[in-house]
Amino acid sequence: MLVLRSAIFRSASRSVAVSARNFGLPPLKVRLLSFSLKNGSRFSREFSKLRPRVDTARRPPPSPTRFKPITNNTILADFIGLRPGKDLLKCLAFTGAVGFGTFTIAAITDYRRKNQFEFDRLVEITRSFFQQGPHDQPTLSEGQKCALALVALNVVVTVLWRFKPLTPAMWRYFSNSFASKSLTAPMVLSTFSHQNVLHLLVNMYCLFSFTHITIDKFLGIDQFIAFFLTAGAVSSLTSLAQKLVTRSTIRSLGASGAILAVLTYTCMMIPEARLSIVFLPQFDFSAQNAVYGLLAFDLLGLVFRFKLFDHAAHLGGSLFGIFYALYGEDLWKLYYHKVVKVYRRIIGGSK
Repeated sequence: MLVLRSAIFRSASRSVAVSARNFGLPPLKVRLLSFSLKNGSRFSREFSKLRPRVDTARRPPPSPTRFKPITNNTILADFIGLRPGKDLLKCLAFTGAVGFGTFTIAAITDYRRKNQFEFDRLVEITRSFFQQGPHDQPTLSEGQKCALALVALNVVVTVLWRFKPLTPAMWRYFSNSFASKSLTAPMVLSTFSHQNVLHLLVNMYCLFSFTHITIDKFLGIDQFIAFFLTAGAVSSLTSLAQKLVTRSTIRSLGASGAILAVLTYTCMMIPEARLSIVFLPQFDFSAQNAVYGLLAFDLLGLVFRFKLFDHAAHLGGSLFGIFYALYGEDLWKLYYHKVVKVYRRIIGGSK
């Protein structure tokens, strides 16, 4: 069909040229259509010049000064690549130093607090003897005051993330990573750091719900602070160990590990207490079953590598809380008496 049409077109062009000569006109030149790929590609190139140009340049990587999740940690200034396995020993030594130092200070401050409490109690009895009428006023307990102080500290650190000049320092010292220049200090500092407001609100609600019970009924304020800081270091240690095994450079932050230590400790001390989920208050369960559920959830998260939470940190904090509920009281009493004995000897010698 194409050949036939071309032949007809050629004959028509010849007849047009003959007619032109008959009338004394110069012969007409008719350009036949060409279907060659070469001319087609030239036509495409000419047509492409009319199209609007699209900027295909690669966009710059997101700035680390913006407060948002970092998916590529290599853009951060403190990224040094995954550390060797021997650096985990530094983390282990730092965790031991945190536990030893905080519980030593807690024993001394608790001893001094008890002596001051006896003096304050004597003053209060003497004052009430000379005063008439009711003088008791509702006040916050020591546990509630400590819980509010911890909540305020976490809020302040979260606000600091919003200041762009501080963001590089916040990533370095307030996020936990096995590929950062700062390795040990973030193990405790990241416990007070949160990624967003929702993360902060959920953690602070759980912290306030259990802290005052743990302090007022079981540990006291001095022992609790040592317990909380040590739990944060232990949860960070397990998180770093998991990052080393899986060759991960992901950063983590938040008080979840330390809070789970508080939660599991309290639940183990009162296993028959009834708990419920905030959004599902109609379903309640025992505190002991809550501990089992938390452990099972974080174990499954580790096995199947869920990425929503730092399950290694959660599991480390939960296990530390269970350990302290089983053996912490006996260990605290033994250590407390030794520290107080040495402290009194030092104070007596200095006098």
